[in-house]
Amino acid sequence: MDPRMRTLHRVMLAAALGGTFLFTMPDGSGPVLALRPELVALQHAAAGKLAPVLARDPEQRLRACARHASGQIHGPETVAAPARNGSLYLINRDNAVRRADPAAGGSYALARGDVAHLGPGRAGGNVVDGERLLVADDLKGLVELDLRTGRASLLTPRHSANDLDLHPSDPPGRARILFSRSTVFPILPARGAHSAYDAMDWYVRCALRGDATGGLYEYNAATLETTELLAGLAFANGAAYSADGAFALVAESSAFRVLRVWLRGANAGAVETFAQGLPGFPDGISRSADGHSFWLAIVAPYSPVVPLLRFRLVRGLLARARPLLNMLKRPLGLVLQLRASDGELIAVYADARGDVVSGITGIDGQAKSDQGHDRAPRV
Repeated sequence: MDPRMRTLHRVMLAAALGGTFLFTMPDGSGPVLALRPELVALQHAAAGKLAPVLARDPEQRLRACARHASGQIHGPETVAAPARNGSLYLINRDNAVRRADPAAGGSYALARGDVAHLGPGRAGGNVVDGERLLVADDLKGLVELDLRTGRASLLTPRHSANDLDLHPSDPPGRARILFSRSTVFPILPARGAHSAYDAMDWYVRCALRGDATGGLYEYNAATLETTELLAGLAFANGAAYSADGAFALVAESSAFRVLRVWLRGANAGAVETFAQGLPGFPDGISRSADGHSFWLAIVAPYSPVVPLLRFRLVRGLLARARPLLNMLKRPLGLVLQLRASDGELIAVYADARGDVVSGITGIDGQAKSDQGHDRAPRV
């Protein structure tokens, strides 16, 4: 073979191997995709928003948080709204269900032993519905746990289920269930001794891949059918109904926004932006006790890496050095209160340094004070 042709073949082979290396996810989950221009614009719009938001809570009210069961439970994504006896149900990162009972002085004591174990997977959200605990399991889908017997059953097999809410007008045990599905890309077992499934690493892999296959769904307990309400979301996360059930919200983490889809009325089926340009990655969202607002958890602040994500080459390289991204992660505790009518920011609860509370993923927004008013949520 002509030496020049041999050199050309080698260059072409090196280019093909280099392209495969840079534009294919190292875990074999698929190609590194080009980001939609709309998503790039939404990510750009979130830059510089953190400082003015933090300035709205000069007292840094989250620094006054009381910590319960510290060191006894690890990585729960959501604090379930209390059962009738006031107990809270939390799910450990190993999918063990734990119960925290009211104790003296307004605190909680973690009960001994597990209520149940949900098997492989990672709970992204959970709510109490009468005598059952409903769980959005990242691996399995919607799971129902009978709190009396400890028996778990699968309601709808949608892997990558992340968060959920119960329709406010439905009776216990027969409620429609709103839930988000973050992606069609399933969560994978993680390395390390602490967690069989690492939800944060799962998100980072989806973000680096450029995945936008998430959606919002509704499960009907009467018909046993699951309906897709929204599709094409860049990591759908928190999900919540409005107080009257007229609309539903979903937090879209990689787009730094919350979307609203109308479920009934003249606008039924319409989709609109509820809040965008958020100061960090939105996670769990919940309705306030009076229904006039929503509580939104910001799990991590906007990162200087975000503007670079529009380049596939950069994301391909970062996908091979994911642990290094943890070095750039800034601790932050942040909860936003958004007006239900229009998504306007009405209150901020913050721990700017994140040394008391940080990485907030879920909120119990149904808490009331002794006078019946909304109070600061449990996180």
